[in-house]
Amino acid sequence: MTAGRLVIPFFAVFLLLVACDQAPTWKAEHFRDHPLAGRIWHVTEARFITRSELHDELSLADYILLGETHDNPDHHLLQAEIVTAMATAGRRPVLAFEMFDQSQASELEAYLSTSSGDASGIAEAVRWNQSGWPDWAIYQPVAAAGLRAGLTLHTASMGRSDARLLLQSGITGTLPKRFQSLHLDRPLPKMLKVSLRREIEHAHCGYAPKEMISAMAFAQFARDAHMALRISNSGQEDGAILIAGAGHVRNDRGVPFHLRRMAPGSGIVSLGFIEIIDTGSNAMAYSEYFGGKTMPFDFIWFTPRVDIRDACERFKEQLEKMKGAN
Repeated sequence: MTAGRLVIPFFAVFLLLVACDQAPTWKAEHFRDHPLAGRIWHVTEARFITRSELHDELSLADYILLGETHDNPDHHLLQAEIVTAMATAGRRPVLAFEMFDQSQASELEAYLSTSSGDASGIAEAVRWNQSGWPDWAIYQPVAAAGLRAGLTLHTASMGRSDARLLLQSGITGTLPKRFQSLHLDRPLPKMLKVSLRREIEHAHCGYAPKEMISAMAFAQFARDAHMALRISNSGQEDGAILIAGAGHVRNDRGVPFHLRRMAPGSGIVSLGFIEIIDTGSNAMAYSEYFGGKTMPFDFIWFTPRVDIRDACERFKEQLEKMKGAN
């Protein structure tokens, strides 16, 4: 070491920069300067925490559930950051995606076995452009972080044909073997079932036929159970990280509900990346957004918003895109 000069290795400098909790350069346009933007809320303790505190909390969990708004690129960049942080902490969980379904499993596995860790080609391998999901470019950082860390990428969702059958037939469209393996004989408590139906009806902006709401609610319940089963049976001793929509990682009736049945005693942590919806700075006020007195996650990470247009206008556009994909 040169006299009077401290020489710090590059890796140590990197760790110091990560620990500084600096505000990111946001991709989403709206509410970038909002006082909640970038802040992390500990729901149980009702206080804000730092990035490093969050990483410490997540590193102790068997199952880390990261709930997103699908078209918000900031959510995926923060997910990638968490994947990297877990690997740096010595964790090697499975990295599972709601966006990959069981019918794509063989293609994903075949590509990854020959790709030398290149995440850019996953989209073509699994026919991503036919899926109706947002551009692969915003998901690629998450997959790339997982591959750099040596994690196994998994599909989390059931196949499209199975999901379609559930949507059409509800509980009557469930095979007995699947009914048992997913614990569907033990339904949601009545109040949670009602809130799920209400959320689905609201989210579909009146486009969903009334007679289909029950089947759609059961289909989501079953899909969440399938994702829980996939990650709990992943064969990985170090748990899993799940990338999914925020509604799927709710503690009250999402994937955590099923994981508590399938993997009792496991550590489960749910983190919701939530777009800012108003100009207020009261984090606890967001509980109303989720239809209750508290937020159904362990942690909330507030981010800018991609689109401030009416939600039903956006849904109509997404519906047209999905129709085109099929």
